[in-house]
Amino acid sequence: NRGKLVGLRNFLAGITTACVAWWGGVYLVGDTPSADGYAWVFTIAFIMTSTGLLMLLRVREPRPPTVAPDVSLLRRLSQIPQLLREDPAFTRYFLARALTTMGRMALPFYILYAGQTIGLTGTTLATLTIAFTLAATVSNLAWGYLSDRNGFRFSFLLSVALWIGATVGLLISREFYVVVIIFAGIGAAQEGFRIASINMTLEFGHRDDIPLRLAIANSSSEFAGTLAPFLGGVLAASLGYGAVFVGAICFLLAGVVTVMIWVPEPRFA
Repeated sequence: NRGKLVGLRNFLAGITTACVAWWGGVYLVGDTPSADGYAWVFTIAFIMTSTGLLMLLRVREPRPPTVAPDVSLLRRLSQIPQLLREDPAFTRYFLARALTTMGRMALPFYILYAGQTIGLTGTTLATLTIAFTLAATVSNLAWGYLSDRNGFRFSFLLSVALWIGATVGLLISREFYVVVIIFAGIGAAQEGFRIASINMTLEFGHRDDIPLRLAIANSSSEFAGTLAPFLGGVLAASLGYGAVFVGAICFLLAGVVTVMIWVPEPRFA
Protein backbone atom coordinates (compact mmCIF):
# COMPACT_ATOMS: atom_id res chain seq x y z
CA ASN A 1 0.00 0.00 0.00
CA ARG A 2 3.01 2.32 -0.11
CA GLY A 3 1.97 3.82 -3.44
CA LYS A 4 -1.55 4.67 -2.27
CA LEU A 5 -0.28 6.20 0.98
CA VAL A 6 2.37 8.31 -0.75
CA GLY A 7 -0.07 9.35 -3.47
CA LEU A 8 -2.72 10.35 -0.93
CA ARG A 9 -0.17 12.26 1.14
CA ASN A 10 1.07 14.22 -1.88
CA PHE A 11 -2.48 14.84 -3.08
CA LEU A 12 -3.61 16.24 0.28
CA ALA A 13 -0.42 18.29 0.58
CA GLY A 14 -0.98 19.82 -2.86
CA ILE A 15 -4.63 20.62 -2.16
CA THR A 16 -3.75 22.10 1.24
CA THR A 17 -0.98 24.22 -0.25
CA ALA A 18 -3.27 25.56 -2.97
CA CYS A 19 -6.06 26.38 -0.54
CA VAL A 20 -3.79 28.08 1.98
CA ALA A 21 -2.03 30.04 -0.75
CA TRP A 22 -5.36 31.23 -2.14
CA TRP A 23 -6.66 32.17 1.29
CA GLY A 24 -3.47 34.02 2.21
CA GLY A 25 -3.34 35.84 -1.11
CA VAL A 26 -6.99 36.93 -1.06
CA TYR A 27 -7.60 37.71 2.60
CA LEU A 28 -4.17 38.52 4.04
CA VAL A 29 -2.23 40.13 1.19
CA GLY A 30 -5.21 41.34 -0.83
CA ASP A 31 -5.30 43.64 -3.83
CA THR A 32 -2.90 46.14 -2.25
CA PRO A 33 0.03 44.17 -0.82
CA SER A 34 1.55 45.57 2.35
CA ALA A 35 4.20 44.63 4.87
CA ASP A 36 1.47 43.81 7.40
CA GLY A 37 -0.21 41.39 4.99
CA TYR A 38 3.01 39.52 4.26
CA ALA A 39 3.86 39.52 7.97
CA TRP A 40 0.56 37.78 8.74
CA VAL A 41 1.23 35.21 5.99
CA PHE A 42 4.67 34.42 7.44
CA THR A 43 3.28 34.27 10.99
CA ILE A 44 0.50 31.85 10.08
CA ALA A 45 2.92 29.77 8.01
CA PHE A 46 5.20 29.56 11.07
CA ILE A 47 2.30 28.47 13.29
CA MET A 48 1.07 25.82 10.84
CA THR A 49 4.56 24.43 10.23
CA SER A 50 5.32 24.31 13.95
CA THR A 51 2.02 22.54 14.61
CA GLY A 52 2.86 19.93 12.00
CA LEU A 53 6.27 19.33 13.54
CA LEU A 54 4.81 19.04 17.05
CA MET A 55 2.39 16.39 15.78
CA LEU A 56 5.43 14.23 14.98
CA LEU A 57 5.97 13.89 18.74
CA ARG A 58 3.06 11.44 18.75
CA VAL A 59 4.47 9.39 15.87
CA ARG A 60 6.42 6.26 16.75
CA GLU A 61 8.70 4.71 14.14
CA PRO A 62 7.94 1.01 13.60
CA ARG A 63 10.56 -1.29 15.04
CA PRO A 64 12.21 -3.23 12.18
CA PRO A 65 12.90 -6.95 12.60
CA THR A 66 16.63 -6.35 12.05
CA VAL A 67 18.93 -3.33 11.87
CA ALA A 68 22.36 -2.84 10.34
CA PRO A 69 25.34 -2.93 12.72
CA ASP A 70 26.15 0.40 14.34
CA VAL A 71 29.36 1.53 12.65
CA SER A 72 31.04 4.87 11.98
CA LEU A 73 30.07 7.02 9.01
CA LEU A 74 33.38 6.41 7.24
CA ARG A 75 33.04 2.65 7.72
CA ARG A 76 29.51 2.78 6.35
CA LEU A 77 30.57 4.78 3.31
CA SER A 78 33.38 2.33 2.66
CA GLN A 79 30.72 -0.37 2.17
CA ILE A 80 29.28 1.39 -0.89
CA PRO A 81 31.53 -0.29 -3.52
CA GLN A 82 30.70 -3.74 -2.14
CA LEU A 83 26.97 -2.97 -2.10
CA LEU A 84 27.07 -1.83 -5.72
CA ARG A 85 29.01 -4.92 -6.80
CA GLU A 86 26.60 -7.27 -5.03
CA ASP A 87 23.48 -5.65 -6.46
CA PRO A 88 24.07 -4.78 -10.13
CA ALA A 89 20.35 -4.14 -10.72
CA PHE A 90 20.37 -1.35 -8.13
CA THR A 91 23.60 0.04 -9.57
CA ARG A 92 22.05 0.28 -13.03
CA TYR A 93 18.89 1.74 -11.51
CA PHE A 94 20.52 4.61 -9.67
CA LEU A 95 22.56 5.47 -12.78
CA ALA A 96 19.37 5.39 -14.86
CA ARG A 97 17.62 7.60 -12.32
CA ALA A 98 20.46 10.13 -12.51
CA LEU A 99 20.30 10.11 -16.32
CA THR A 100 16.56 10.63 -16.26
CA THR A 101 16.86 13.45 -13.74
CA MET A 102 19.04 15.27 -16.26
CA GLY A 103 15.81 15.70 -18.22
CA ARG A 104 14.95 18.42 -15.70
CA MET A 105 17.17 20.72 -17.74
CA ALA A 106 14.07 21.52 -19.79
CA LEU A 107 11.78 22.44 -16.89
CA PRO A 108 12.68 26.16 -16.62
CA PHE A 109 12.34 26.58 -20.39
CA TYR A 110 8.92 25.01 -20.98
CA ILE A 111 7.08 28.19 -20.04
CA LEU A 112 9.54 30.40 -21.94
CA TYR A 113 9.13 28.33 -25.10
CA ALA A 114 5.36 28.40 -24.71
CA GLY A 115 5.59 32.19 -24.50
CA GLN A 116 7.33 32.23 -27.88
CA THR A 117 4.77 29.97 -29.56
CA ILE A 118 1.41 31.05 -28.09
CA GLY A 119 2.27 34.36 -26.40
CA LEU A 120 2.83 34.78 -22.66
CA THR A 121 0.10 36.96 -21.21
CA GLY A 122 -0.97 36.98 -17.57
CA THR A 123 -3.97 34.79 -18.40
CA THR A 124 -1.81 32.35 -20.34
CA LEU A 125 0.72 32.11 -17.53
CA ALA A 126 -2.00 31.51 -14.95
CA THR A 127 -3.74 28.88 -17.09
CA LEU A 128 -0.55 26.92 -17.78
CA THR A 129 0.49 27.10 -14.11
CA ILE A 130 -2.91 25.86 -12.94
CA ALA A 131 -2.86 23.01 -15.49
CA PHE A 132 0.62 21.95 -14.41
CA THR A 133 -0.08 22.17 -10.68
CA LEU A 134 -3.55 20.64 -10.74
CA ALA A 135 -2.45 17.70 -12.89
CA ALA A 136 0.56 17.10 -10.65
CA THR A 137 -1.61 17.14 -7.53
CA VAL A 138 -4.49 14.97 -8.75
CA SER A 139 -2.29 12.47 -10.61
CA ASN A 140 -0.70 11.42 -7.30
CA LEU A 141 -3.74 9.25 -6.62
CA ALA A 142 -3.43 7.49 -9.99
CA TRP A 143 0.31 6.99 -9.69
CA GLY A 144 -0.10 5.53 -6.21
CA TYR A 145 -2.74 3.07 -7.41
CA LEU A 146 -0.71 2.03 -10.46
CA SER A 147 2.44 1.60 -8.38
CA ASP A 148 0.77 -0.72 -5.89
CA ARG A 149 -0.90 -2.70 -8.66
CA ASN A 150 2.00 -3.01 -11.13
CA GLY A 151 5.13 -1.93 -9.24
CA PHE A 152 7.03 1.33 -9.09
CA ARG A 153 9.11 0.29 -12.11
CA PHE A 154 5.95 0.41 -14.24
CA SER A 155 5.13 3.90 -12.96
CA PHE A 156 8.73 4.98 -13.59
CA LEU A 157 8.58 3.87 -17.23
CA LEU A 158 5.08 5.25 -17.82
CA SER A 159 5.83 8.64 -16.26
CA VAL A 160 9.05 9.09 -18.24
CA ALA A 161 7.26 8.06 -21.44
CA LEU A 162 4.60 10.68 -20.69
CA TRP A 163 7.34 13.24 -20.00
CA ILE A 164 9.00 12.49 -23.36
CA GLY A 165 5.69 12.62 -25.23
CA ALA A 166 4.74 15.95 -23.64
CA THR A 167 8.13 17.45 -24.50
CA VAL A 168 7.84 16.34 -28.12
CA GLY A 169 4.30 17.67 -28.22
CA LEU A 170 5.40 21.07 -26.98
CA LEU A 171 7.98 21.25 -29.76
CA ILE A 172 5.39 20.75 -32.50
CA SER A 173 2.24 22.34 -31.03
CA ARG A 174 1.06 25.90 -31.59
CA GLU A 175 -2.55 25.73 -30.35
CA PHE A 176 -3.28 27.24 -26.93
CA TYR A 177 -5.52 24.44 -25.62
CA VAL A 178 -3.13 21.76 -26.84
CA VAL A 179 -0.29 23.45 -24.96
CA VAL A 180 -2.45 23.55 -21.83
CA ILE A 181 -2.98 19.78 -22.09
CA ILE A 182 0.76 19.32 -22.65
CA PHE A 183 1.57 21.27 -19.48
CA ALA A 184 -0.89 19.08 -17.59
CA GLY A 185 0.97 16.05 -18.95
CA ILE A 186 4.32 17.48 -17.85
CA GLY A 187 2.97 18.11 -14.35
CA ALA A 188 1.56 14.59 -14.07
CA ALA A 189 4.79 13.09 -15.42
CA GLN A 190 6.89 14.98 -12.87
CA GLU A 191 4.85 13.62 -9.96
CA GLY A 192 4.86 10.09 -11.33
CA PHE A 193 8.62 10.16 -11.78
CA ARG A 194 9.13 11.58 -8.29
CA ILE A 195 6.95 8.95 -6.60
CA ALA A 196 8.37 6.05 -8.59
CA SER A 197 12.05 7.00 -8.42
CA ILE A 198 12.09 7.54 -4.66
CA ASN A 199 10.00 4.53 -3.65
CA MET A 200 11.54 2.11 -6.12
CA THR A 201 14.82 2.60 -4.24
CA LEU A 202 13.20 1.11 -1.13
CA GLU A 203 12.53 -2.23 -2.81
CA PHE A 204 16.06 -3.29 -3.73
CA GLY A 205 18.11 -5.65 -1.59
CA HIS A 206 17.91 -6.16 2.16
CA ARG A 207 16.00 -3.67 4.30
CA ASP A 208 19.07 -3.08 6.53
CA ASP A 209 20.76 -1.34 3.57
CA ILE A 210 17.83 0.96 2.72
CA PRO A 211 19.40 4.10 4.29
CA LEU A 212 22.62 3.60 2.35
CA ARG A 213 20.74 2.91 -0.89
CA LEU A 214 18.67 6.05 -0.39
CA ALA A 215 21.83 8.06 0.20
CA ILE A 216 23.43 6.74 -3.00
CA ALA A 217 20.37 7.17 -5.21
CA ASN A 218 19.34 10.57 -3.81
CA SER A 219 22.86 12.00 -3.92
CA SER A 220 23.39 11.00 -7.55
CA SER A 221 19.94 12.27 -8.49
CA GLU A 222 20.40 15.62 -6.75
CA PHE A 223 23.82 16.07 -8.35
CA ALA A 224 22.25 15.47 -11.76
CA GLY A 225 19.39 17.81 -10.85
CA THR A 226 21.90 20.52 -9.97
CA LEU A 227 23.91 20.06 -13.16
CA ALA A 228 20.88 19.86 -15.46
CA PRO A 229 19.72 23.53 -15.32
CA PHE A 230 23.27 24.72 -15.93
CA LEU A 231 23.60 22.51 -19.00
CA GLY A 232 20.15 23.58 -20.14
CA GLY A 233 21.12 27.23 -19.82
CA VAL A 234 24.25 26.69 -21.90
CA LEU A 235 22.27 24.92 -24.64
CA ALA A 236 19.53 27.56 -24.58
CA ALA A 237 22.02 30.41 -24.87
CA SER A 238 24.03 28.81 -27.65
CA LEU A 239 21.53 26.76 -29.68
CA GLY A 240 18.04 27.77 -28.51
CA TYR A 241 15.20 26.16 -26.59
CA GLY A 242 14.73 23.41 -29.16
CA ALA A 243 18.21 22.08 -28.41
CA VAL A 244 17.40 22.03 -24.70
CA PHE A 245 14.32 19.88 -25.32
CA VAL A 246 16.17 17.52 -27.65
CA GLY A 247 18.93 17.13 -25.05
CA ALA A 248 16.39 16.46 -22.32
CA ILE A 249 14.64 13.86 -24.48
CA CYS A 250 17.97 12.09 -25.09
CA PHE A 251 18.67 11.85 -21.35
CA LEU A 252 15.11 10.68 -20.66
CA LEU A 253 15.36 8.00 -23.35
CA ALA A 254 18.72 6.82 -21.98
CA GLY A 255 17.25 6.46 -18.51
CA VAL A 256 14.04 4.73 -19.55
CA VAL A 257 15.82 2.30 -21.89
CA THR A 258 18.29 1.37 -19.14
CA VAL A 259 15.47 0.59 -16.72
CA MET A 260 13.41 -1.21 -19.37
CA ILE A 261 16.22 -3.54 -20.45
CA TRP A 262 18.58 -3.92 -17.47
CA VAL A 263 16.56 -3.23 -14.32
CA PRO A 264 13.93 -5.84 -13.36
CA GLU A 265 11.01 -5.04 -11.10
CA PRO A 266 12.71 -5.28 -7.66
CA ARG A 267 9.66 -6.52 -5.76
CA PHE A 268 9.46 -9.59 -8.03
CA ALA A 269 13.21 -10.18 -8.47
